[in-house]
Amino acid sequence: MRAEKQLIRAAFGAAATRYDAVAELQRRIARDLLSRTPAANRMLDAGCGTGFGARLLRSAHAEANVFALDAAQPMCAHSGEALATCGDIEALPFANASFDLYWSSLAWQWTNPLLAAHEAARVLAPGGVLRVATLGPDSLRELREAFASVDSHAHVRDFDSLEHHANALNTAGFSTLYIERVVIQAFLPDLRTILRDLRQLGAHALGAARRRGMLGRQAWQRLETAYEAHRSPAGLPVSYDVIYLAASKA
Repeated sequence: MRAEKQLIRAAFGAAATRYDAVAELQRRIARDLLSRTPAANRMLDAGCGTGFGARLLRSAHAEANVFALDAAQPMCAHSGEALATCGDIEALPFANASFDLYWSSLAWQWTNPLLAAHEAARVLAPGGVLRVATLGPDSLRELREAFASVDSHAHVRDFDSLEHHANALNTAGFSTLYIERVVIQAFLPDLRTILRDLRQLGAHALGAARRRGMLGRQAWQRLETAYEAHRSPAGLPVSYDVIYLAASKA
């Protein structure tokens, strides 16, 4: 797991300067999460990336003190956030009861949800609230299905289920749990653009089971043909199974 964390951190660090250019859907999800977020005094954006979420929180809640954290140092530096800290969501570098709101948009899918939930509960003050957007198991399903026609290697990350997240939050001691699941689609012109954008986001496949080496011409043609079966008048769909988590700490 430590090696995978290092790979994830390196991938997002390398993506820091180009992330925003292809993050339209990620910004949409952050705005959706903001619409589900109440006011609070001390806020933490856990997994802040380039700082878009922290800026949203500050814009909507001008009276709040907004802190930001990301595992990738280049992301923290690129965010321009004065209160940005480089650190691990699974081992937050903050004291107990430091925040009134824990907010995280599209970062938990790269973590162990149980560890992340326990840390969120630890740094929240009594009565504090959690708002998280993460990805569910049907995310990138078209890409997963297309790659399955080529080989048995892992090309797309497996994402945790809604039930797994609910269990993690309950185990960590959260209450008044509310979960919403929404499928959002982006449409892109071709497969090369889809794969390029995932790489620019730092979200390409990682882990020990991933394929090493390039696809051959025949394998690439099979991949393209399989993905083309999903084409619509709007282009090739990329599905994101978004899970919105809302909970409070007693």
